Amino acid sequence: MVKKQFYSETAGLSARSFILRIFMICCLAFIVESISAAEVSKSNMITLEINKGTYSDVFKAIEKQSDYKFFYNSDQVDLTKTVEVKAEGSSIENVLNQVFKGTSITYRIVNNHVVLTNNNTDEKAINQQVRRISGKVYDSNGESLIGVNVVVKGTNQGSITDINGSYSLDDIPANAVLVFSYIGYNTVELPASQAARVIMQEDTKKLDEVVVVGYGSFRKRDLTGAVSQVKGDEISNLPLRSASDALQGKAAGVTITSTSGSPGSMGTVRIRGVGTINDNNPLYVVDGLPQSDIGWLNPRDIESMEVLKDASAQAIYGARAANGVILISTKKGASGDMYRSSIEFDMNIGMQGAPKRYDMLDAAGFMEYKNRAYAAAGKDLMADFATPEKREQILSFLGKNGGREGTDWWGETTRSMTDATMQNYNLAFSGGTQKLRYRSSFGYMHHLGILRGSDYERLSGRINLDTEVTKWLTMSSNVGVVYESRRNIQENDAYTATVFNTVTADPITPVYRSNLVDIPDFLQARIMGGYEPTNPWSQYTGVIYSNKSNAVAQVDRMSQSKWSGTAIKGNVAGEIKLFPFLTFKSTIAVDISRGLSAGFTPKYFLDGDEYSTYATVSRISYNTDYWVFDNYFTYNQKFDDHTINGMLGTSAEKNRYESISASKQGMVNNDVSQRIIDAGTVNPGAGGYISTQSLNSYFGRLFYSYADRYLLTANIRWDGSSAFAKGNKWGVFPSVSAGWNFAEEAFAKELDWLSQGKFRAAWGEIGNQNLSNTSGAYLNTYGNGSYYVFGNPNSPVLGGGRAQVGNPDLKWETTRQVDFGLDLAFLGGALKTSFDYFDRKTSDMLVQVPVPSSVGLPNTPWMNAGSVSNKGFEVTVGYDGKLGNDFKYNINGNISTYRNKVVDLGGGKNIPGKGVHLGNQTYTMIEPGQPIGYFYGFKTDGVFQTQAEVDSYVNDGQKIMPSAKAGDLKFRDLNADGKLDDEDRTMIGNPHPDFTFGITLGAEYKGFDFLAFFQGSVGNDILNILKYDIYSGTGWYNAPKDILTTFWNGQGSTNKNFAIDANSRMNLEMSEWYIEDGSYMRLKNVQIGYTLPASFTKKLTINNLRLFVSAQNLFTVTGYSGLDPEIGNNSPQYMGIDMGFYPQARTYMFGISMKL
Repeated sequence: MVKKQFYSETAGLSARSFILRIFMICCLAFIVESISAAEVSKSNMITLEINKGTYSDVFKAIEKQSDYKFFYNSDQVDLTKTVEVKAEGSSIENVLNQVFKGTSITYRIVNNHVVLTNNNTDEKAINQQVRRISGKVYDSNGESLIGVNVVVKGTNQGSITDINGSYSLDDIPANAVLVFSYIGYNTVELPASQAARVIMQEDTKKLDEVVVVGYGSFRKRDLTGAVSQVKGDEISNLPLRSASDALQGKAAGVTITSTSGSPGSMGTVRIRGVGTINDNNPLYVVDGLPQSDIGWLNPRDIESMEVLKDASAQAIYGARAANGVILISTKKGASGDMYRSSIEFDMNIGMQGAPKRYDMLDAAGFMEYKNRAYAAAGKDLMADFATPEKREQILSFLGKNGGREGTDWWGETTRSMTDATMQNYNLAFSGGTQKLRYRSSFGYMHHLGILRGSDYERLSGRINLDTEVTKWLTMSSNVGVVYESRRNIQENDAYTATVFNTVTADPITPVYRSNLVDIPDFLQARIMGGYEPTNPWSQYTGVIYSNKSNAVAQVDRMSQSKWSGTAIKGNVAGEIKLFPFLTFKSTIAVDISRGLSAGFTPKYFLDGDEYSTYATVSRISYNTDYWVFDNYFTYNQKFDDHTINGMLGTSAEKNRYESISASKQGMVNNDVSQRIIDAGTVNPGAGGYISTQSLNSYFGRLFYSYADRYLLTANIRWDGSSAFAKGNKWGVFPSVSAGWNFAEEAFAKELDWLSQGKFRAAWGEIGNQNLSNTSGAYLNTYGNGSYYVFGNPNSPVLGGGRAQVGNPDLKWETTRQVDFGLDLAFLGGALKTSFDYFDRKTSDMLVQVPVPSSVGLPNTPWMNAGSVSNKGFEVTVGYDGKLGNDFKYNINGNISTYRNKVVDLGGGKNIPGKGVHLGNQTYTMIEPGQPIGYFYGFKTDGVFQTQAEVDSYVNDGQKIMPSAKAGDLKFRDLNADGKLDDEDRTMIGNPHPDFTFGITLGAEYKGFDFLAFFQGSVGNDILNILKYDIYSGTGWYNAPKDILTTFWNGQGSTNKNFAIDANSRMNLEMSEWYIEDGSYMRLKNVQIGYTLPASFTKKLTINNLRLFVSAQNLFTVTGYSGLDPEIGNNSPQYMGIDMGFYPQARTYMFGISMKL
């Protein structure tokens, strides 16, 4: 009998479809690249027939029909020696083996260079030469240069520098001159006797730094937009958790805050502030593939990251660029020996711990705290704690079950440092010829979080191929495959989050029922029966003095559920060189992702508040099929001092997302074998969701440069989106920018201290179509979630009804931005700095403005309403220095700031933000004239010290706070009407920082290297929601130890913290008492490495071997009382709110990297 299961059948069909698609794409890529590789190999195949020809004839014939060049010492190789060769479509190796068969001549091939050596050179001839010449070649920074051509001037005799920059030449004439040449560097000629140490200088005209932009690249000196670049070598030695971490503190204007320290989590990325009350996430483009996040990307595969920050740079991406664009290029292969791969391997392992914890009351302190709170409220003391005898009974019971201090819930729910481990392994192969280059990489990461029940695993692979099929056709493919899985705890909700339950649980409750030895009768009565002794999920103790979850039981239950996903993401591209000045490129990119959330909640009973009558199994599948097809022409021509670059193209894309869910309860037991849908017996449930969105686009760019001094760039993009109704589907997004390289002017060339100087100015408009995963918001939709009454009002009937109210007038959200910039470099480029000022305004925001419930709408429709302004500046400074020949150092820093303001809300007054937290009070507000999501509540004037002070707080003889008493917070009557109400609530905090910064310090000395990276934020406020419960005195939550010593307990004791009191009065109203300064500076990463000497590693056949130790989040300077001041939130209305976030870990790591 075939058992039907939702999980096996539906997931199986999806899996088969997914695997088939992956197989087809891989086969296509393999066939295309195989054909390309075959063509490349064919172009270097040798066909010749020489009868009694000389070596010289053979070498010339081979060089004429291939890319190979010969290097040799004419005194060692007799060019007049005759030889017979016959080859047809043979490899270079087969031909050379024929030529030199039976001789003492050997060869090696590097980068299409054939280097000949005679192993039996006449000693007499050698003695007639000066000597063997050897040396090393360096760049201006003292770094070894690999692959430099070294040739004796006027001859073909030469060599190539090796991995360490070393070269050697035998039998050099006494008066020989050596010529050193290398792409991007000035050619150097030196007498052989002076060539032991050669320094090559960069040719600034040839080696201009290249920066990737949309659909192309520019020399950095030609950029007219605001673009920040982070190179792969800047992050290659950092043990990064995710690709987004690579940008934190590295790029001015880019703010990254952690939304969670949970393994596999990504931070919140904001570019130049919060521009809308809707979606603020930037667009990521990985090798031409647009993405909404990059958590799946292995940081070790990154070659460079470019952040497009102003509208001039962003406009080429039009509809999706309003929040900024981050372009990511992955590493590619390099020309070398096709048959000898460069192998790179690195690994790092580490352990983690929580850098901070709340210092909560132990059992004795908890009972004292509750007694004081009850006494202050005028209530009878709780019977359990009322007498010294009962308190001693409790402490004695705890002493027999672990310790009189009671349960350390933080210690129970966190892993030890030796258990909270991280492992990261990466292996890469790369190589190729000038016509075929490849790089393949494999990565594995496993991360166990500091809190039990949280873990993350990632297995990734990538293959990048670049092929010059013919002189006019090149092809490439970049394909990545990734598998991810994670288990998460509950977080980001103040009343169900694991951190909240851990912090607030009373210390008297034991974790397990096995810790109930000699429990007093009055406590036994509080621990309800009814649980199954044989059920392992019922062996935890229900929290005695509150209705919150046992945090250990919660994380153990949640660890039974798991999310896993597999994806293939990549592209195949072809570029045709139509003319020397005109190319056409076509790229198709795909993202095929499959995810599955396998949920299981066991049947259990801890007490009357924490139980599950049935075991529940659920399955949710997530399928994403996305493709984008880009085609564009690029024109590049130079006429004397005039350079013109143009690009014109079209793009089409489609995204289909599907989710299917099913669940059932009532499994026979909690066994793993029962965790299938059909094993359930009651309460079946199923659901589904499909969303499809398409985008069609036309775009163009024109760049003009005169004498490399005067620059002009214009971009335009037309986007048509299926998210809007007819008449509003299309949007036009133009930009224009200009630059002046004044350092190229005659007056500036006389300034020896100025190496570079450029002014930039830009204007542009960009769009936003993101509607919080809602497609077709202009349509009215219907569903079966409505109930109707026919006859009996107590028995409503389920029926159809309107599920969404559409808005056919909905249109693009538009952001207009102006940017002015200045780039400077001094001291030969050693000191660089950049300044930018920007003014950014978003109009026609896509929002859901609240409407009165009396209107009768099932939900709030989307509409274009209001505008938001951001103004700010960014400064970047970097210096590379050197002391002597061995010590090099660098200092890089950036600072950025913005001022956020809601200009209007389309006639609406404000949008409040509230929830179950803080007693369902409004605690954030979006209001014209103020920053988005400011904190909203009462201002305070300290604490009432006496009852007389309470009585004298009046207006026109009327008490302003009639129910207050000594020890309560004093709230300000802002409108002076003699009472406290919503009119007295106001802005009490701002989650937006005054400025953010990053500082990187680096140094190198004789193989040792050092790196320290600091990052921080200044001026932002945090709403600490946990304080509402742990300092309130109400309920049965535990409290920090300082509540007994720093809170008001009599006149003059403190004017800051209110009195402990079990009554819920005005102290629990949202006020600035719950707002804290969130400024901080954090040592994000510190690392010390050592690269072993090449003389040693060569004996191990290793080209480079580096060892390092590092620490992350080693210390944080902050005044914030919570676990972590780095708090992010994807919703702009709830920025800076600490709801019990998973704190970031302090990590210690050891690593090895090597190259073979």
